[in-house]
Amino acid sequence: MIPELVGAIGVVVAAIVTGLFHRLRRENNEAHGRAMAQLDHIASTVEHIDSQVDEIAEWQVSHEALHAASDQ
Repeated sequence: MIPELVGAIGVVVAAIVTGLFHRLRRENNEAHGRAMAQLDHIASTVEHIDSQVDEIAEWQVSHEALHAASDQ
């Protein structure tokens, strides 16, 4: 009788632990998805800023050339 009781309790505990791990994995997958979406948004913002900095750098070169031409 005792071995059967221990076996039954072991099965119940194993089922609880398995369910808990499954739930934690599902929550982790959801959090991972949200983090990836946020990182994609950050990456597109950085690309936009990089593009703007490139445009400013090009403008500055032409502006400096204009000053250099007027100094001569």
